[in-house]
Amino acid sequence: MQISWTKLPFRARSKDEFGQKLTEWLSWVFYDELPEKGFETREEQIYTAFRMARALVDGQTLLAEAGPGTGKTFAYLLPAICYARLKGAPVVVASASGVLQAQLANPEGDIQTLSRLLGLDIDARVAADPGEYICEVKVQRTELLDPPEGFDALKIWAQMTGSGARTEMPHVGDELWEMLAWDPALPCDTCPKRGHCHVMSARRQYRESADLIVCDHKLFSRDLLTRAERHEAGQVPLLPAYAAVVLDEGHHVPETWQRVQGHSMSRARLNSTLKQIGSLTDRGGPVRAQRESMRFGRELYALVAATAEPGEGKRGVPRSSSLLGLAGELDQALERLQDELVTDEAMNEGYDLELDIRAYSQRLDEVRAGLRLLRGEESVLWYERDELWVVPKRPRGLFDKGHLSSGTPVIFSSATLEPEYQARVLRLGEYQASKVGVPFDLGEQVLVYRPGLGAAGDEVEQVLSVVKASGGRALVLLNSLAEVRRYRERLNGVALPFATIWEGEGDRGAQLEQFREDVSSVLFGATFWEGVDVPGEALSCVVIPRLPFPEHDPLIKERRAQAEAAELEAAEAVDVPEMLLKLKQGAGRLIRTAEDRGVLALLDRGFEGEPWEQDVLDVLPEDAEQTEDLSRITAFLARK
Repeated sequence: MQISWTKLPFRARSKDEFGQKLTEWLSWVFYDELPEKGFETREEQIYTAFRMARALVDGQTLLAEAGPGTGKTFAYLLPAICYARLKGAPVVVASASGVLQAQLANPEGDIQTLSRLLGLDIDARVAADPGEYICEVKVQRTELLDPPEGFDALKIWAQMTGSGARTEMPHVGDELWEMLAWDPALPCDTCPKRGHCHVMSARRQYRESADLIVCDHKLFSRDLLTRAERHEAGQVPLLPAYAAVVLDEGHHVPETWQRVQGHSMSRARLNSTLKQIGSLTDRGGPVRAQRESMRFGRELYALVAATAEPGEGKRGVPRSSSLLGLAGELDQALERLQDELVTDEAMNEGYDLELDIRAYSQRLDEVRAGLRLLRGEESVLWYERDELWVVPKRPRGLFDKGHLSSGTPVIFSSATLEPEYQARVLRLGEYQASKVGVPFDLGEQVLVYRPGLGAAGDEVEQVLSVVKASGGRALVLLNSLAEVRRYRERLNGVALPFATIWEGEGDRGAQLEQFREDVSSVLFGATFWEGVDVPGEALSCVVIPRLPFPEHDPLIKERRAQAEAAELEAAEAVDVPEMLLKLKQGAGRLIRTAEDRGVLALLDRGFEGEPWEQDVLDVLPEDAEQTEDLSRITAFLARK
């Protein structure tokens, strides 16, 4: 194998030599070059980079867990760039959040930092979901008699923008954005701007990337699922051919992969589509079918809302005979409506209305596909906000035919992975695992507080005692927004020497900023277990009142059922790994730099004596002092 070594930062003439030279180059970068430029030498980071390099060269699937502060991004970026240049195709880096994508791809992000420091001239491009771009044809043709607030400003921007990307209009809500955005129902094959719109311009731009394509898990999953189908239809896949995949925040992949294989049926979207169809014509047939569809849709969603389990998030919906009957009635009504639309489409051939009709019919196809999956036995359904979700019980495996080939290197990277659990859920087959802790001296930087068995007060009172001892400066991690409200009610009117911030009473990002700036404040939240990076004194204490076991929502119930069918104990096979994933994330919020000091307060003692007790204890810093004495919290944090 002859390699064009001029594109590599080292010289190699064969694949074997490439692997050896890559290891040598990584050693030089991490031990010599980066430290000279002010970066710490972190053995955990270097070990992880070596394992990732080996996985790429040998075509392995690697689940790499590395604690917060390890520097996972540099660890995977450097070998990934070299491997892309070896293979002559980019490496896809997919993450779960826009925050991480920005951290990677912004002008001051990790990729350009490495490019500048090491003279690598990295070619990295962002691939966003097509729905994140405005549709120019919609802009030209959409006129509303009573436009919602903000619509006119959005339309003016859409006529002036160069990129059409939603990132230029971050404060526009989903419902308003959808009015002018690209969506899968658009008949792009006959569009007058075919090949010259914002979506296609963006696609051409990222398809030409030489080194890295940065996207989210959702787009990567959609590409995997539709790749073979799009090839057969003579269409270009969503992503170009790639050499390898890095799935950062990899613990989120299983749920995204399952959701993408299912259907989300939004009540608001269905109503909007049916109303738009009703305005097309006043002829008898379409109006009758449209009215039937509206009626069955209202009845279906009314039944779903009335019978869905109480709570937040994924609310299970009983698969009753009434639900199945209404789903069938709605499916048949939509089919009749589509039959009428075929006639209308033929009558309007060559006119703008033809495009609208085709788009509406495509949207109805999506709803009907969801209804068919709902009526089958091999599906899981739930109600989330105004959306009825239905997904397959057993999603296809990542390496099923038509998806990833067995020789494509795949790296899962996260601070929390639970490899055996992830591999079972995703049906990975063969895989390698790597695990390192954090590069900090947690024995010196952390105090672990665990109350004695006879600790005074109930849960809320114990939390209050801890945050008073820490002088505020605390993040209290609860397991649901309902718990946050319960704490809020209990502490309402209690005079506290610090400000309290309650999730659900404001914008999440603004609340985090307030928490950073008001150093003595205490933040109570249920969704701050990950994605919170607050170094310094403002986050000096993380309080975990109870272990974060997952709610038994429909997806978790199905995973438990499959575990039991495989003769596994459901709690240990599903609940405990899910809990440990979240617990590790929460504990990782505390120490973000080598200068941080903090208290990790785990108040729950109910796990003692369980078979998995040691798994929980292993999350606590091994060499850190443990105490039952609240006064030690104050003394520890007072020490400089």
